[in-house]
Amino acid sequence: FLAASVLLQPAARAGTFDRALHRRDKGPDVKALEVRVAGWYSHHNQTQLPVNNYFGYRTLVAVRHFQNHYGMHPNGTAGEGVFQVFRRLQSRDGSTRHFDWNEFSQHSNSSCGAQANAYAGTFRGGAIAFTSVKSNVRRMMWRLEAVRAKAGANPIGVNSGFRSVTYNDCIGGAGASQHTYGTAADNRIAGVSNRRARDLGKNSQVQGIGCYSSASHNHFDLRVENRWLSSSRFWWWPDRDSAGRDLDETGRPCFGETSHRGHRSTSLSTMEAVRTATLGAGSFVPSAAEVAAFQQAGEPDDLGTAD
Repeated sequence: FLAASVLLQPAARAGTFDRALHRRDKGPDVKALEVRVAGWYSHHNQTQLPVNNYFGYRTLVAVRHFQNHYGMHPNGTAGEGVFQVFRRLQSRDGSTRHFDWNEFSQHSNSSCGAQANAYAGTFRGGAIAFTSVKSNVRRMMWRLEAVRAKAGANPIGVNSGFRSVTYNDCIGGAGASQHTYGTAADNRIAGVSNRRARDLGKNSQVQGIGCYSSASHNHFDLRVENRWLSSSRFWWWPDRDSAGRDLDETGRPCFGETSHRGHRSTSLSTMEAVRTATLGAGSFVPSAAEVAAFQQAGEPDDLGTAD
């Protein structure tokens, strides 16, 4: 099963790892390992696994969790068994098995002008260079692969990934939006409650998590890893009220939060709420026009089948 997946990879990418990796190893192959396993450093206390070319204790823990999930002996050494799973989970074009580049590229919006839509379908026009944006998007894909695996392999639909600066301005996004760096993804997980999805993100090295009072998706970002935006390199998760409800950044209960136990799953039947929602202001909240664009692009249909 796993060995056959090697055929999915071209020689150059299969050769990314040409040695077993152990604690205290250093090098670019260690960084490549950390990009792929960071989401498996499952701690709910806002402790970061640095992606820094050094195989430290936290990388060891992440590798062990990854090995355990995929049926390997969790010895913390990244060897051929780990690399075979990597080859299974990555695609020839540098994306991952369950996420395509086109899911994260900029949308178009008929309410915006030609300049804002000029970068539709691309990763250009952002706050940083195109190559850096794609590198950040790839890192987010691997983080979402971990979330997806922990969610029982339920499909994840990405509402909004990268946005160019002009597009972000047009739709009323935050002035220093993580989306313009490729470090953010608004998403929904089929068959998984919004709160459960946020908890999975918290246990998968997702440092920025936002919710919406009237839209059935969550905002995930990797703000602590965004070296280009130092002002936002802090963890940001929703507050909770006395009833145990997660709150959006305006203080309203997140979509589906009615009590400390009351929360709904994101399913095709609840997607209609996104179409009809009246969205408030705030750095995590997209405009009504953008939500309409999401629906026109057909993201809800993705959740009915596969990612």
